[in-house]
Amino acid sequence: MPLVEFYKPRKLSAKRLDRYLAGGWFRSSNGLFRNQVLCLDGQLCSVVNIRLPLDGHTFKKSHRRLLNKCSDLRIEIGPVRLCEQMEELYLQTKHRFKGFVFPELRTFLYDSLDRKVFQSYHVKVYDKEVLVAASVFDIGEIGCMSVLGLYDPRYKYLSPGILTMLLELQWAKENGYRFYYPGYVLDESPTFDYKLSLGNYQYLSNTKRWISQYDQVVQQSPVKEIEAASKQLALALHQAKIPHQRMLYKLFSLGYAYDEGTFLRHLILFVLPELSDNPFKVSVVAYDFEHQRYRLSHPWPVHDEFLAENQSEEYQDPNVYYDMILQDSLEDATYYERPEEVCYEIIRLLHRKGQTNPVGHLFLGKPST
Repeated sequence: MPLVEFYKPRKLSAKRLDRYLAGGWFRSSNGLFRNQVLCLDGQLCSVVNIRLPLDGHTFKKSHRRLLNKCSDLRIEIGPVRLCEQMEELYLQTKHRFKGFVFPELRTFLYDSLDRKVFQSYHVKVYDKEVLVAASVFDIGEIGCMSVLGLYDPRYKYLSPGILTMLLELQWAKENGYRFYYPGYVLDESPTFDYKLSLGNYQYLSNTKRWISQYDQVVQQSPVKEIEAASKQLALALHQAKIPHQRMLYKLFSLGYAYDEGTFLRHLILFVLPELSDNPFKVSVVAYDFEHQRYRLSHPWPVHDEFLAENQSEEYQDPNVYYDMILQDSLEDATYYERPEEVCYEIIRLLHRKGQTNPVGHLFLGKPST
């Protein structure tokens, strides 16, 4: 199974959405994706898909108190209707989002085509005429998918993010739905752990079965293999005295949206001195998870203004994340079984370029225009 998969349906029935949700897919704008790993919080994170069975589900005492506390607020649940207040809440909330962030709510939900693929509902919570919180969820025949939550920071004391999820859950139970899908959590990061307070979850295994054993799912994550192989590569580079910089490639998923060889798919990169004869390329070595070998390549770095302007603050750290799209170049990529073998080739290329004592400065390459 690839590390990331994308699907862009032109339309999607409720029954088909249920099948995709049961297979670990989640919504992104007007499409669906499923992934096994993320680059977040400065590390590789194992994605653990979660779902909450609603048969026999009961709210915790603390959740019942929260619902009672907010009983004087006006609640509206129905087919989604975007409004200026929701757009304003999105602008107030999006700084909390991590990774790449759509500039406005409409593009978050519908992309530039503005085509409505999903059957979406909204939850809107009003204090008199003020929209305090809002969320969007999609419905199938037996499952509901929570897409996003928004809130006015002045009402943070009401736990509005949890409140809208509780209201989605309540609506789903009242309307006979069997499963609630709030996306995923990350094993290495607590970013999404707040979701786990809602009940006793099931977790999706790599055999596409929903089980209750969280630890068993995490043990199957490819993160452990990628990290271990990358540590071996880092050690070999260090022992060979080859200058390098370890970086997370935050745009790795772009490689899975296109045919193999279009864009780089590695999560952890070791950026090297310039080894190619083309001064506009950059040289990198990485562990290739899909081929389970080490790969030396010389991709083209390309700057994308839209991606640069629409990313979270964390993603802008140049010491952690590689900042440009890397356009792959299959004709000069080579594979190696062991890290020592690729180090030997790097040293040979350095000697060919006259760098007999490669130390110090890393040249990261020039972006193409």
